[in-house]
Amino acid sequence: MQKNMFGKRKYLGSILVILMISSGLSGCTGEENVEYSGPIDIILILSANSGTLQITKQNNNETIDQQTESVSIEFDLSNTTSGSGDITGFAINPGDGSEIIYSNGSENGVFTHEYLVHGIFKAEITATDSENNQRTITREIRVDYNQEHNNQNTANPDVVWVDYIGPSTDIPMWINVTSEVQNVPGGPLAGILGGDDPVTVTWTLYDASDNVVGNSTTASIQDGESETYQYQAEMPISINWRLEITLDDDINVNTNSIFEIIYDHSGM
Repeated sequence: MQKNMFGKRKYLGSILVILMISSGLSGCTGEENVEYSGPIDIILILSANSGTLQITKQNNNETIDQQTESVSIEFDLSNTTSGSGDITGFAINPGDGSEIIYSNGSENGVFTHEYLVHGIFKAEITATDSENNQRTITREIRVDYNQEHNNQNTANPDVVWVDYIGPSTDIPMWINVTSEVQNVPGGPLAGILGGDDPVTVTWTLYDASDNVVGNSTTASIQDGESETYQYQAEMPISINWRLEITLDDDINVNTNSIFEIIYDHSGM
């Protein structure tokens, strides 16, 4: 447990990366090392292969700011060709549970998908030519997650929940939980009016089965001061967690709680 000045943590948005992937290049096809001998040459340009959903909530779990409400990925297939005829269509399964994107040969071959949930997703891209030849390649898309929850001047802090995860192909590498609670300063007359009482705060983290994750932590916080709870889990099986903050008295506090969910970066 450490004492900190109460302040809002900021997260930077994800860095846009440009990946040009030619299906004709050995070792870069993402096709599980299956050698392809057909006529279709899929050339895929991804605007990014990862990003971070970032939202901020306040009292009563109201979302007040969605710095990044979705991770936008552009699939550019406009340079895809076939040695047997014209490319007549594409199908993109984003892998996040949303509907498949279909097109015909008259479209320009550039498609955008908004990932609204976090996880690791296997996107499948299929091209068809005028001779009904088909070829499918796969790409991995990673979406991390940051949720910040602020309660101001309350004696009954909200329960903080992790928002919905998509149909991820893997569990997270890490979940980081940080929660800072400040005993709201009583002002210059606090000593006279009795507003400078300490408050005892207990943090309890639960998993989806209502089991306590780690151990409950309790701290006594003096007027105007703050304490920080931190917990980190490596490769958790379940991430439908919630954080409960309870007080021993009717004393107002400010809280700033953050869930950070990070997926495997090694394949990116």
